[in-house]
Amino acid sequence: MIIGDRIRYYRKQRGYTQREFAKKLCISTQAVSKWENGHTFPDLPTFIRIAELLYVSLDNLAGTEYLRR
Repeated sequence: MIIGDRIRYYRKQRGYTQREFAKKLCISTQAVSKWENGHTFPDLPTFIRIAELLYVSLDNLAGTEYLRR
């Protein structure tokens, strides 16, 4: 699963539409759509805010939780 898929999954788990999610992050709905479709990625400060807003760890959001030894 790519990062955009994870953002979409956790966003929907929290019951946010793309518009509501974008508003909470103070960004455009188009930016959320581009992330979720894999066209772009959020910058690191925004990625951290996304994880906080969705109540997930950065590892889970990035898909790296399985890389730990």
